[in-house]
Amino acid sequence: METRLVPLNGLLNLVTNGDVNQAVLAQTGFRVAGLEVPAVVQANKVVIDALLFHEATNHLIQCESKSGANVEEQQARTYRELPPTAAVQAACVTIKSRIPPTSETLYVCQDEHAERIRLGLRTAGVSFPVLSVGIRRIDLLDAAFATEALAAPLEGGVTLAGPPSRLIPFDHESPTEVIVPFVRAEMVAMLSQRKEHISITGLAEAVARHYALYAHKAQQSLRAKVASAVDLIVESAPDRFAHDRKTGSRPEGLVRFLKTPEDLDPRGRTQAYQALSRSGRPLRRRPAVDPNQLDLLQELDAGDNDEDDSVMPDEEGEA
Repeated sequence: METRLVPLNGLLNLVTNGDVNQAVLAQTGFRVAGLEVPAVVQANKVVIDALLFHEATNHLIQCESKSGANVEEQQARTYRELPPTAAVQAACVTIKSRIPPTSETLYVCQDEHAERIRLGLRTAGVSFPVLSVGIRRIDLLDAAFATEALAAPLEGGVTLAGPPSRLIPFDHESPTEVIVPFVRAEMVAMLSQRKEHISITGLAEAVARHYALYAHKAQQSLRAKVASAVDLIVESAPDRFAHDRKTGSRPEGLVRFLKTPEDLDPRGRTQAYQALSRSGRPLRRRPAVDPNQLDLLQELDAGDNDEDDSVMPDEEGEA
């Protein structure tokens, strides 16, 4: 997992049930309502990295995930001015009750950058809580700036059973080479299931667990990255996969699955799939054994037996 994605994954651990780490925010009713959500206020725009929603109270948490230690002052001030309705409309959040929506902003960062982030927020003149994500702990700093809905579940911090899980191992900003192993693994799995084809969108949904939560622009970028990864995989295994581009009558490209390893050779099926998953290259066949070639181990065993026979005692007990 890329280092810049550690804070976001730490946050998602808190709203994802079924993980090894305790989902304290999910337990109180929060869920992820959107990722990379663009919101505009007074001609200023921010992209909310993760938007959390509490349906019972119509409360939203606008989360800004920082990969480094710097705070963009204009961005922080825009978050301060952002009304709850802007986030609701941007993420198309469904409000089921007449309770007016409320919102707050949370900055999320790695624990080593927490103090710099807090200083940057003070310099910008805003008062936001900071979620500090470490390898073994997640702490809410400046909890006095947070609502009770956010502060109460995180009071005393959260001790992690293990490092933050890779719920999002890559995103729309990741290099293509980072995405390739995930796309290849999914394509090999589909190949083994003898699927005939899948659209680029379908493949992106399969490899990116939270694809449906991303805003439109981020989804476009993810599809483009997945398509680029497919090109590299097809280049390395043209006998197994093909990439058909979109046409005037077909709005998007698709991946076709060609011959499986068992189609080429039913022997060594498991090893062949493992080789495809690792590099996309078929496994080399083992050379045939010459029946006239002597077996080294047999020769050594024979030598040991001859040596034993040479020291056997005679009838009088002499060697």
